[in-house]
Amino acid sequence: MSEEGKKKLRDLAAAVRGKVAPTGENALHQRGLDLVEALAQEVSGPDGMPGLRVWRDSPSKFRLERPNRNATITVEWDRRIGALELTREKHGEPRTLVRYVYDDAGGTKAEGAWRKMEGGGEIYEDLAAALVEALYPEAQS
Repeated sequence: MSEEGKKKLRDLAAAVRGKVAPTGENALHQRGLDLVEALAQEVSGPDGMPGLRVWRDSPSKFRLERPNRNATITVEWDRRIGALELTREKHGEPRTLVRYVYDDAGGTKAEGAWRKMEGGGEIYEDLAAALVEALYPEAQS
């Protein structure tokens, strides 16, 4: 095997390591699952919203509901398209869907960030706004 051939294999391995976890799982998929878990813990933890019901449908999806409110917020990682989806459904209003993609901005986990597929915005801010609009109108200023 030539030195040039060995270098190509090493370069290929280095490029794949940034996109595939040591287990062989797609790194983007794991980042999506990690974000779903972090969001679910944030809203259901001790500092979370009072009276909020968190339904874990799967490791990649949870729903938020509140008694006496006819609305649901769903957060789901869609592996097929590599995007996190935030859906707000409120009785009598059209359903809203916002997608977020991971922008690796350099290839490392520390440098990457989640952003709206359609442009500016941040998942935590948008989830807070959806909670106020759909489930906690008392919090509107």
